[in-house]
Amino acid sequence: MVASHPAQGADLYGGYKDYPYYVQPLTWQGFYVGGFLGGAWSSIEPAHNVVILGSGGTVPVGTINTSGFLGGVQLGYNIQVSNFVYGIEADFGGMDTGSSQNFFDPLTPARILHVTSSGGFYGDITGRGGIVLGSALLYAKGGFAFFTGDVHITDGFDNIRQDSGTFTGWTIGGGIEYLIAPQWTVKAEYQFFDFDNNNFSCCTGAAAGRIENALTSNTVKLGFNFLVHAVRSPLY
Repeated sequence: MVASHPAQGADLYGGYKDYPYYVQPLTWQGFYVGGFLGGAWSSIEPAHNVVILGSGGTVPVGTINTSGFLGGVQLGYNIQVSNFVYGIEADFGGMDTGSSQNFFDPLTPARILHVTSSGGFYGDITGRGGIVLGSALLYAKGGFAFFTGDVHITDGFDNIRQDSGTFTGWTIGGGIEYLIAPQWTVKAEYQFFDFDNNNFSCCTGAAAGRIENALTSNTVKLGFNFLVHAVRSPLY
């Protein structure tokens, strides 16, 4: 839009004259980068609540709930068509899911299954789409996610020593982002992560078996973005 806003400059006669300049409308179009901080609430379900050992024993295992912080950076690209915005976004950061718990075989007290989880790096690549309402963008997002945190299981009675390794899965969520300046936004966002089962074979011989780890996380975060586009330029 072209607007004749008062941009005063001296003329040859010592007076002042207004010059028009170009004001770019507020837009979400283009690249953006930013950061975030928040909290994570995770649930770990080893073997869907039962670990079966090849030696004939079973250890009832309950869900392990953990909570911690997360933080990181994001970048993405928006395409705006009228009041609709869609694009792609990538997040990368750290998530704390550290916890530990012991589980016992009621028939063999010496059999103690020790489950420990640790935090790690996580990331996601998602599609994002939403609608612009005034200076706000209401959006939803979803796509691929990974987590490098580890679930470590030990049982000295059956000589079990296993690590889950990196988890992969999916995420879905949404939030609200608000323009506080032509190039700066703040946002609040919720995301659910399902890192699926990370299965691994356990041991050999009498204690041979299979252990599964299902990890899910709910996250809430506050963040900001810098929109990489021109704001104002002179009109010549």
